Amino acid sequence: MSLRFFPSETRSLSLLTSLADVLREALATASELFSAEEAGAGALRERLEALELKSTDLHYALLTHLRTSFVNPLPREDLYTFSKHLARAIGFVASAGSSLPHAADRRRDRVTELLEILGRQADLSRKALAGLGRLEELEDLWLDLLRLSSRARRTQRAWQLDQAGETKVSTVVTQQVLARDLQGASDALLGFTDHLGHVLVKES
Repeated sequence: MSLRFFPSETRSLSLLTSLADVLREALATASELFSAEEAGAGALRERLEALELKSTDLHYALLTHLRTSFVNPLPREDLYTFSKHLARAIGFVASAGSSLPHAADRRRDRVTELLEILGRQADLSRKALAGLGRLEELEDLWLDLLRLSSRARRTQRAWQLDQAGETKVSTVVTQQVLARDLQGASDALLGFTDHLGHVLVKES
């Protein structure tokens, strides 16, 4: 049955929404880095590294909390899975910082679109976590997340086809590294979305 009587324990959800906030901040920082001058790029990369460390701390705090808590809003495995996907997405965004802005200069439209999609997914993921007490209201949000994942996949494919016309090996390699990192973040958020669907089916 649906979670109509939601347990009072909220720390796990607070940690998860904090992770979603870190993801959104990491994506905002990546967007700044994308258009930054080299003089300011170092500080932005350091900020991404700090956000990745923060995400690891939050992920660990959630794991520790789940091991010692008795009443949780969802099964422990579900809460941990959500945390794992968010932490992975943050790690990939932070990794992309090492390639920005250099690898992106020749494909600004593709990178801009992917960062925009990822940012929207991060916003909806946080909204989903805040709404886990009202699962019956999350189906439309889950569908929006799936649509965004499909849009990200199409953009990634178009980017790969663009690279086929490149002749400079160093440009191709740096773009491929950046594309893989952003693809990794997209895949992590698709994993989050798939698990949200799993929870909706299981708990309805």
